[in-house]
Amino acid sequence: MTTDPSLLTPPATPAAGAAPALQRRRRWTLLAAGLVTGLSVVVLGAMVGHGLAQSLAGLLSGGLAAGGAWLGALVGALVVTVLVPLSAWAAIRLVAPGPARRPALAEVRPLKPVGRAAGAAGIADAQAPARDALTGAHTQLHFVAAADREWSRLQRHAEDAALLMVDVDHFKRLNDDHGRACGDTMLVEITRQASSTLRPYDLLARFGGGVLVVYLPHADLLGALDVAERIRERVAGLGLVWEGLCVKATVSVGVASIGAAHVALDAVIAEAGAALREAKSAGRNCVRAAPIPPRRNPTPARYAG
Repeated sequence: MTTDPSLLTPPATPAAGAAPALQRRRRWTLLAAGLVTGLSVVVLGAMVGHGLAQSLAGLLSGGLAAGGAWLGALVGALVVTVLVPLSAWAAIRLVAPGPARRPALAEVRPLKPVGRAAGAAGIADAQAPARDALTGAHTQLHFVAAADREWSRLQRHAEDAALLMVDVDHFKRLNDDHGRACGDTMLVEITRQASSTLRPYDLLARFGGGVLVVYLPHADLLGALDVAERIRERVAGLGLVWEGLCVKATVSVGVASIGAAHVALDAVIAEAGAALREAKSAGRNCVRAAPIPPRRNPTPARYAG
């Protein structure tokens, strides 16, 4: 089995104290520039108003000339102080383009249904399949209900079946490092890769978080191990380009075959979960199987995928 490759880390960021200091310097610089600009506008307005007042004062009597000059300077300063910001705002609104809309980080597209109940195994609900909103896989509730119906058929015909439990390695760390949107997109792609290895009547469900469960009818342990390894290899070769980085992930898979000693589906799920924990303990990015139970069918079924 291959070892667990680390997720690519983002570029190194500046020290924690450097960013606030830089922001403070920028704020003070902008404040000083704003004050200088404002004073310049006021002085310019006063000069313009004073000049206009002197021009008009020639038409007035001498007693009004001095007062008119000061009044013109004041009015000019007020008018320019109001009109210049309004003109600048109007120019920005009319001429400058609006802020570019940032594309959505995660454009998550649901998967198409993996299988339908009309298949040979008859394990899905054809009329109202319950799908996970994010990945398009079946929900845990639908999986348990469908597998319970399938269980009675297995009891009657003594057929082989197996169950896979797939878990994304370090899924929480992936979300923490790259964001929840990146983690959701990665989970969708992993579900897509898993579903592409399955037959139309296999049942794929999401059990929450980064855990997927696959039910494989007409498959013995060796056939289920082959499916699990194909899923692991496809995910390990997957690279998700995200904000300039190639983000990678791996999965660990636990496999359990359904034998004559199993009396309920819960026991099979528990065995697959125990095998998954063994895969995690072995270093992740690998497949582990539960002990082989007594066979239901003496004729090996393998997996006709």
